[in-house]
Parts: sequence; C-alpha cells; structure tokens
Amino acid sequence: MAKRNGSSTLSENVTKKLQSDILAGQYEPGSPLTVSELAKGFDVSVAVVREALTRLATQGLVLQNPNHGFSVKSVSEEELNSIIEARLLNESEALRLSITHGDLTWESNVIAVHHKLSQTAEYEEVNQKLIVREEWSDIHRQFHYELIAACPNPILLGFCGRLWDLSEFYRHWSFQHQPNRDGRAEHKALTDAVLSRDSEHAVEIFRAHIQLTVDNLFDQR
Repeated sequence: MAKRNGSSTLSENVTKKLQSDILAGQYEPGSPLTVSELAKGFDVSVAVVREALTRLATQGLVLQNPNHGFSVKSVSEEELNSIIEARLLNESEALRLSITHGDLTWESNVIAVHHKLSQTAEYEEVNQKLIVREEWSDIHRQFHYELIAACPNPILLGFCGRLWDLSEFYRHWSFQHQPNRDGRAEHKALTDAVLSRDSEHAVEIFRAHIQLTVDNLFDQR
C-alpha cells in the first residue's frame, strides 16, 4: 500500500509540474511529449510519467494518440472561441451571483488578493525569453476565483475552474503574440466594479477582459 501511495504522490507532483510548464508556455502547442525523456528529466519511472500525462489528457491539456504517444494540445481558433463562449455564459453568471451573495469577508478577500496581484511582477526572463512567472499565474488564478467565490452554486464554480485551465493555456500563448495589454488596469477596473456591487458593469468589464485573449492570439497573426 505504501508503494502505491508513494507512486501516486510522485504522479501528482509530475502532473502539477507538467501542467504548470504547459500553461506557462514552456512547451510549444502540438509538440511531442516523450515519456522516456520526461521520466529521465523528472528522475521517475516511465509508469509515473504515463499516469501524469494521462491525467493531463483528461484535463484537455495533452493529446493522447495510441500510435504516436502524447503531445501538447494544439492551438485551435474554434476551440478557443468555444471556451470563451462557455466562460462568458458561466463565469458571468457566477460573478453576478457572487456579487449578490458576497459578504464583508468576501469583499476583504477580493481586496487582499487584488493588492497581492498588483504588487507581483508578471514576467521574468528565462533563456533570453520573456515568460509569465509561475507565482503571478497562481495569484492571478486566485484573484479570478475570489471574484466568484461567493457564488452559492458549487457545480457552477467547478465548471468555471475547468474552463479557466483550458483558457489559461491560450492566455499564456497569446502573450507571445502581443505582450503589451494593460492587465493591471483591467484587474483594477474589474475589482472596483465588483466592490461597488455594480453587477452589470463588472460583467461588462469581465467579458472585455477575457475576449482580449482571443483578439491577441488570432487578430495579430
């Protein structure tokens, strides 16, 4: 039993690291993920890497082909439009419900995470390439979650979380095409609208905020 638990923990760790690297743009969309090379790099067994990649395949970040192994998901305009449409429908409603039901503790959490986000550097240079910092990405995710955290529907919140992971892949990739959007100003405007309990204005800002991912990626080709 201990061995299985240890293997499971290793797989979870590898899954989290690979997920972070993929979302951060460390692997090109469509690039192969060689099990043996990853196992060597992580110093784990091939079985552990296969389990991790299979988990990421169920999340939609990795493609699994019986004949060609694993690869990073490809960039698809049709898929991104579907993801954004689903976020516009679901996360907008979650935001409205959160603003309606949120209490002072929720407001305090929103203020705190926005302050932390605004004070955290977004980019760093690695191998002469500017990338999004993992610390910023974690806080950014927390910020968007706190905005809808007071939504009383856990199923809706769970669905929003899955859509976030899928759109995050595209958000990191879109940065390589147009790195000059003023995300800090967008987050400030969204926070102000939420704290003023202006649901319609908050949703309007939110919708424009995520739509820029599509515009940056496909309009700048």
